[in-house]
Amino acid sequence: MGILVFSKGGFPSLEFLYVYEMNEITEWRVEEGAMPRLCRLEIECCWGLTTLPDGLRYLTNLRELTIRRMPRELHRRIQEDGEDFYKIQHVPSLVIGEPDDF
Repeated sequence: MGILVFSKGGFPSLEFLYVYEMNEITEWRVEEGAMPRLCRLEIECCWGLTTLPDGLRYLTNLRELTIRRMPRELHRRIQEDGEDFYKIQHVPSLVIGEPDDF
């Protein structure tokens, strides 16, 4: 399986990112300083991801995060009482759809 990495300084002007059906990705890293202008992120149907990258907390301009049709394990981890909620709690608009059993 694969690793998706957004390196420091990468995509300096990117404002919207749609991550869709990247089923081969099992790990995702966002380094501090990557995508500094990103304000909207949508993640959908990435069956290999069971956790969100810790680096999402560095995306301080992120205003909208939508997560749809993802594995149940990821959904469990991003609930308010989940171990990964701290990564996304700074985002003003969170839209989290139902998990999918793919």
